[in-house]
Amino acid sequence: MAVAPLGRRHPPPRPTDGGIPLNPLSLIVLLGSAGDAWILALVAIRGRRRWLQATFAACTLAFLINGAAFVGTTEGLWSQTPEDVLLGILLLSHALTAILVLGLIHGEALPRKRAAAFLLLVPVPVLTFLAPSQGWTAATAFDETVLGGFLVLCFGIALAEAIYARSASPMFAPHAFWIAVGMVALIIGGPVYTYELLILGLAPLAGANVAVPVGLACFARVALQTRPFPVRPKVARGRTTAGTVRSADAILFDEARPKYALRVAHEEAQANRPTLIVKRRPPPITMSGASFAAIEGGRHAAERTLTTASDFLTTAPGGLVVLEDLADLSALSGWRSVREALVRLRHLARGTASTAIVCPSRLTESERKSLADLAFATWTLPDPATEIVAILGQSFGSGAGRLVDSFCRGHGLRRDELTTDHVPALLAFLSRALGDLTGVVSDAAAHGLRVQFEAAGSVLRSFASQRAEEVARGKWPSRKAIQEETDLLVTAKEYWKGREMEELFAAADAVLEREPLYERARVVFVEQLG
Repeated sequence: MAVAPLGRRHPPPRPTDGGIPLNPLSLIVLLGSAGDAWILALVAIRGRRRWLQATFAACTLAFLINGAAFVGTTEGLWSQTPEDVLLGILLLSHALTAILVLGLIHGEALPRKRAAAFLLLVPVPVLTFLAPSQGWTAATAFDETVLGGFLVLCFGIALAEAIYARSASPMFAPHAFWIAVGMVALIIGGPVYTYELLILGLAPLAGANVAVPVGLACFARVALQTRPFPVRPKVARGRTTAGTVRSADAILFDEARPKYALRVAHEEAQANRPTLIVKRRPPPITMSGASFAAIEGGRHAAERTLTTASDFLTTAPGGLVVLEDLADLSALSGWRSVREALVRLRHLARGTASTAIVCPSRLTESERKSLADLAFATWTLPDPATEIVAILGQSFGSGAGRLVDSFCRGHGLRRDELTTDHVPALLAFLSRALGDLTGVVSDAAAHGLRVQFEAAGSVLRSFASQRAEEVARGKWPSRKAIQEETDLLVTAKEYWKGREMEELFAAADAVLEREPLYERARVVFVEQLG
């Protein structure tokens, strides 16, 4: 009996190493889908506009589903995707692309006109329903049919908006360029590439677009460069009641330093009106319930300030936004961009029945002239420090400045930092100085000083209680002629003959010298940190 020779047997038949080779187009679409998912995650993590993030996510997911359906069908990973479902998602992706571009360009206005923008979604179910009867498929979507016309219209609207924004908006021109690049890429990777494949006799992509990662990357770049500044604390959503400052307008607070603007912001916040203060450096702690947003450096600061105000006012219509550092924005983004942002901010305030306060302090003369051409409602306001000195001057003459300087030294302030909020502390300071003179000067002189102090205190309290709108009418103490009553003139002559006024100034300085270091430090902390 013959025995088979021993030797190595051949292995059983099996697939070759490396698996099933992918179609090159499927590989490109698959890699693009991975890039789409990464871009979507980036926008979801770093973006701050929820409605824009939601639109971006919906648009990206529609493109991802189209790509996955093409790869799965081409490689035989699953059965043929229903044609009407694939076509509906294709229509949805194009409509959402147009809506996303409109949101990127008209970000501060679109939330109020969202219904009009989403009208682009209305034809999607209608065309999907008519597709079986008309013989429309995803492979022939860009043919000369109503379906193809709608797809081209969506991309055409987005591209036309980007081109117009590029030429008409100095602030948004750099972003419009990247949006246009993304749209051109989608057009080339979609309908143009489909026609090329048909000319070459190859099967079309049937809904997939090889340029989706490029388009989404351009859109994500714009979304992240125009994202709002962080706002702390967050404001509650919902419409608010009107405050003391008139709403539905933008007001220019023309003052040397933004003192009244911040005072109005704190008063409105204390009245439970949502208030946002946008400035270069917010205070270390939140005061009076107002929200703060710090302007970050960069040439897109004007756009980001506008989107910050837009998000705030659309979340809380009827709120108040105070833009304090207008000169800083001009230095960062250029005056043309800031000017356009102010125009859009005014439309935003009117559209949301809100109030926007703009502070033009430290602007150049040319910038002020350009700002005057916008015809903003302007409130010309005085420097409270100047008015306080003028009021004290009516009672204490040219020595009023010395009294104010003594008070400022005791509270760790510069004179130009003095506001109407310091009036109670100033009166208490002067009262202590007058109390130290009791028994030092004659009774007539002490009585005269007390009368002068009471008169000055009454005017100071009246001035400090006036709202910004009342002060803007121009009835300032520094503009009034000093009219002294006859009985006060006699008293003033009596103590001007001696050294009572000098003794008052010396007493004011002595109040500071005798004040314990702990008390002086505590006052500074209270003034600076609330």
